[in-house]
Amino acid sequence: MNLRLAKRSFIWPALFMLLAAASMIGLAVSRLPMPASALQIRPARAGVALPDGFYVYQGLSQRGIHIKSITPLDDGLVIQLDSASQRKIAEAVLQDILPAGFVIQYCEPPHTKPWVAKLDRDRLKFG
Repeated sequence: MNLRLAKRSFIWPALFMLLAAASMIGLAVSRLPMPASALQIRPARAGVALPDGFYVYQGLSQRGIHIKSITPLDDGLVIQLDSASQRKIAEAVLQDILPAGFVIQYCEPPHTKPWVAKLDRDRLKFG
């Protein structure tokens, strides 16, 4: 009887530790950085106007590049692509369709937590 009780008392702590280890591994894997699938277009010098976002969208989509979004950020345009594999193709296409005077570089878009974005969206409801 004592042997059976001793075996049971080790099962639950071992099971709990296994579950905790699996949770930590899952959390660590989900936090790994994904390859950047965004490009930023900035003017190379002051006085050069940014291209229209629709013009950029149209030029990329005509060549088969799928775009998630084009958003202005600071002094440039950030182009979110569907996949990181299209990044080099999009960069070459942008160099073809844009006039000289623009810098095209890889960019990590700012990540906001979903709950922060929701609070920001509903900011007018507070107070």
